[in-house]
Order: sequence, then C-alpha cells, then structure tokens
Amino acid sequence: MKNHGMFFFLVLISLLFCPGKHVMGQRFVGGLKGGLAASEVSGDNLSSPNKLGWFGAVFTNIRVGDFSRVQLELMYIQKGSRSTPNEKNNFYDYRFTLQYAEIPFLLVVDFPWGDAGGFADRISLEGGLSAAFLVGSNEVENDRVLDLSGEKPYHNQELNLLMGLYYPITGQVHFHLRFSQGITPLRPHEGGTAMWYNRGQYNTVWTFGLVWELL
Repeated sequence: MKNHGMFFFLVLISLLFCPGKHVMGQRFVGGLKGGLAASEVSGDNLSSPNKLGWFGAVFTNIRVGDFSRVQLELMYIQKGSRSTPNEKNNFYDYRFTLQYAEIPFLLVVDFPWGDAGGFADRISLEGGLSAAFLVGSNEVENDRVLDLSGEKPYHNQELNLLMGLYYPITGQVHFHLRFSQGITPLRPHEGGTAMWYNRGQYNTVWTFGLVWELL
C-alpha cells in the first residue's frame, strides 16, 4: 500500500472546527496536538513498545458539565513493531510500520482534587474509543520488503480503547500521555490460530506529546 500518511494528515488539519464557536449556547474549544508514539504488536514474538513513530491531531471539545468535556479528534498516527539487530537476537532486523487516520471520541474529566494547588489538583483524565483506518503499511525483514498480503492480510480498520491524562504547562499548552489498546486485531496470527479473546495481532501504543488549545 502506498504511503499517503502526510496527505491524510494535511486533510485532517483542514477539518479542524473553528475554535471559540458557539452552538446552541455552548462554546466549542479547538486545538492541535502532536508528539511521539511508542508501539508494539502483540503476537509478533517481540516484547515491549519497540517501534517509535509520531502522531499529529486536531481536536474540538465542548463542556457537558462543570468538570467534564466531550472531545472529538482527527489524528494521523504511526504504529507497528521493531526489532533492532544485536547479538541476543542473532542480528535480526525487522521493521513493521502501519499508518492510520484515526478518529478518537473521548470523555475528558477535570478533577477538582482539592484547593492546595498541587500536582494532582491540575490533572485531567480521559477515556474513550477510537476508530482507525489504515492508510499506509511497510514490513521489512533483514532489508527485504515482505509481501504478506495473501498470507497475513492487514485489516483496513480497527477499534481501540483509549485512556490518558493531561497536565498543564501554561494556560494553553498541556503535556499529554495516552495509552491505546486495540480491541479488534490488525491481522490474523501467522498460523491462523484464533480464540474468542485472541483473534490475531493487536496494536498497543503509548503516545507522549503536547496539546495546544486555540481559545
């Protein structure tokens, strides 16, 4: 599949809702976010988040309570897996890159932990789901590009469970940490084995980045 990642990212940027717009008395807030994505693929016999990529997103949210917001995002993100050659793995070099256009839908809660103004008082937590659509892929083993489309085809969509937190740096800039776990597999296991709770290989991703609210 050809790499259309940058094209889709530019399209997502163009779809940003205008910040500060009022709809039926409620004020939408928009913004940008971006950073690094550390990912792994369960079932590929490689442990830990060993693939480093990046993500970029636009978002809008609206308050639904004194301390809660509903948030919609449009995101480009790189996922996959990586094996760095060394003596322990007999210098096995493997690079698996997946690129997605992803749409997260989240509930963000600003916790009023207390009045002391400490670290915990300023944290916001989020949880929700995302639908991801595959826009690019590349799999390389020992400098040889693999074509496994007939043996282990990639699924074009996946559903993910998301959890994360925000911590303010300035009034409009926040540090953002998020964990994403695939609910649906990205492709079957190599041998085709499947159980009710394990239908194939799944994406697991940690993202670290900055959020800029455009007030």
